[in-house]
Amino acid sequence: MEHESGKQNITIAEIAKRAGVSTATVSYVLSDRQDVKIGEETRGRILALCSELGYQKGAKRKTAAKKQVTIDDIAREAGVSTATVSYIVNNRKDVKISEETRKKVLQICNLRQYTPSPIARLLAGKKNNLIGVCAPRSGYPAQNARYYALLQELQYALQRKDYGAVLLTPSVIQEMHMQENLEGIVCVDLTEEEFYALKENWFVPIVAVDMIVSDPLFFKVYTDHGAVIAAAKQLLHSEKITYVAYPYRNAPYLDDLRAALQEDTLYLAEEISALRAYVTTHPDGAFVFGDRLLAELCAPLLPDGRAVCITETEGTGDLCLPLRSVAEQAVEMLQSAIRREETKPHTFKLTPMKG
Repeated sequence: MEHESGKQNITIAEIAKRAGVSTATVSYVLSDRQDVKIGEETRGRILALCSELGYQKGAKRKTAAKKQVTIDDIAREAGVSTATVSYIVNNRKDVKISEETRKKVLQICNLRQYTPSPIARLLAGKKNNLIGVCAPRSGYPAQNARYYALLQELQYALQRKDYGAVLLTPSVIQEMHMQENLEGIVCVDLTEEEFYALKENWFVPIVAVDMIVSDPLFFKVYTDHGAVIAAAKQLLHSEKITYVAYPYRNAPYLDDLRAALQEDTLYLAEEISALRAYVTTHPDGAFVFGDRLLAELCAPLLPDGRAVCITETEGTGDLCLPLRSVAEQAVEMLQSAIRREETKPHTFKLTPMKG
């Protein structure tokens, strides 16, 4: 009997720890969420652990059932932002919200039995002009160099708006959420699973950079791949190109690049030696390099005029997407979200300028 009672006390957090995934992933599996991409192996491992440990949903787990209703669910049903829901449930008087919207959100919260979490109550406290910046670590040194350069530009842009910055990494998202009272978050090239874990643990405005997220509640800043490819073809005087880039961690962003290329070739530079060998065997090809270092490594292998590269600094390359512009746009959008300027666009696509 004691054994069975102990089983019933198994929590989602324990399942997540044993499975080596986030609590959000466990919640999605238990709720059979089909709109979230989760590998079949991961799904099977989680369900097997739940069975082994005696975790139960439904009537015997009323507390767990309540936790499955998130602030995002309330926001979608009410047709408002997550920030608006957070302000209402925490009775924020310093934010102008119509009485009609307030009543609608509270009614939905009541019907869905939504209770603000400790995180939401923490976020209702005193603000400190602190912004979280969440960036991953790549297995490719040159890609890490770009992440670092972008982080620097984000820090400068935040400082110009009188914000401080706290660096987050995907591995510590859940551990840090009770330690910092953030006003917003800028995240860079996260996987879909990492992004969902982020938004489930932080009820603040989020701007996604070099990412595409399907949720319209969040702000996005990313490259207009179609515009880049069109400009490159014009410079190269070629109808067919090979686009060389590092593997993006955000799958929808990589899919967007593939869709823009259509019949063109995408080469993901996982090994420099393999890339150089590929370029050597295609000397007549027209190449677009998404990174200046990749272009420099392959330049000796290509005739003049057969390649262009995307650079971060104006005046140094064929096509320019300045990191400073990326950072400034991301911070501007984040500030608009914090100020509740809901009429501002939620998506900004960067187009190239000639370097």
